Amino acid sequence: METNETEVIQMILKLEPVYFEKIWGGDAFRRLYDYPTGDNCGEAWGISAHPHGSSTVLNGPYKGQTLRTLFEQESHLFGNYHGDRFPILVKLISAKTDLSIQVHPNDDYAKQFDSLGKEECWFILDAADNTDILIGHDVTSKDELRQAIHNNTITDLMRRYPIQTGDFFYIEAGTIHAICGGTTLLEVQQSSDITYRVYDYNRLHNGTLRELHVERALDVINVPDNPLRTTHKNRYFNYNFYDNNSKQTHQANRHGDYIFVLDGSGRFDDVDVKAGDFIMVAADATYETDGRFRYQVTTF
Repeated sequence: METNETEVIQMILKLEPVYFEKIWGGDAFRRLYDYPTGDNCGEAWGISAHPHGSSTVLNGPYKGQTLRTLFEQESHLFGNYHGDRFPILVKLISAKTDLSIQVHPNDDYAKQFDSLGKEECWFILDAADNTDILIGHDVTSKDELRQAIHNNTITDLMRRYPIQTGDFFYIEAGTIHAICGGTTLLEVQQSSDITYRVYDYNRLHNGTLRELHVERALDVINVPDNPLRTTHKNRYFNYNFYDNNSKQTHQANRHGDYIFVLDGSGRFDDVDVKAGDFIMVAADATYETDGRFRYQVTTF
């Protein structure tokens, strides 16, 4: 679709997530958002152009195309973003049981794999009673950390925090962490799929233990660790919440607005939206919202 790049693009794109079954996944997506998922769905990549899974446009002239294809072929929709890859990934995670103890690398370390690093943030959408989350550690040296991993006692040295719906955490690269069973959250991250597992509760998947990545994890884990961060760090992307209770007009960011509808229902221009919907608003577009709903917006 050809467009004069000097024109303001008026475009609201609803996106279909890519769903991933996980050993620790459950049925929360179906229960909360009526997604067409099974009993073991752990992730829904709602705004993704990553080669491991790209969301698909559900409406308009680009219906049926992937976000990855649009980024490569319709750069005006993204404000002719200068980077060689779409920089963010917005997804849902739902854990019926505990995720592995894991860590993600920074940009410098990830370059050797032709990848971005992975900083991320979490907004808790739903949490069972007495649910915790593991973020960071109290280890004083890499030797102590290695010994704890070797002895399967790493969980004893991790920092554990009780969580409830509405909590927010920012996870810097190099921070060891684990989402625990009973948690559903919105994750916004750099567009990376690199995870280094250090402990997985000796679980079997298809009859074998899942792979661990201890040496690479030790390369990147922060020692000493950073303090817990519960406010957003505008380093790789900006992150905001909005409440819509009337008709309002907005101007999209120069590279587009990337949206998840948290609750309620309404419209973005002439596009109906409800809780659980993922939306992209094209770069610099002026758009109107109407209805009663809360939504989260990521920009870069």
